[in-house]
Amino acid sequence: MGLKDLFAAHASDGPAQGEEHVVHVAGMHCNSCERLVSTALEERGATDVTADHESGLVIFRGNLDAATVADAVTSAGFQMA
Repeated sequence: MGLKDLFAAHASDGPAQGEEHVVHVAGMHCNSCERLVSTALEERGATDVTADHESGLVIFRGNLDAATVADAVTSAGFQMA
């Protein structure tokens, strides 16, 4: 299953919880990096978080503003790209 298929399948899981957002995060190199970013976003109210270190994309649902997302990413040790 490719990345696009994974994101499409993930987006169709259950009812939507807020808008879907896609952000690019610089510096993720492994699965642990993905978990750090995902956890930081979830702690701030994001749901259905999918992070991919190979593409640098993070997809999530929620009503988080840009400053909250940036704070989550930087607190996890990464940067918005």
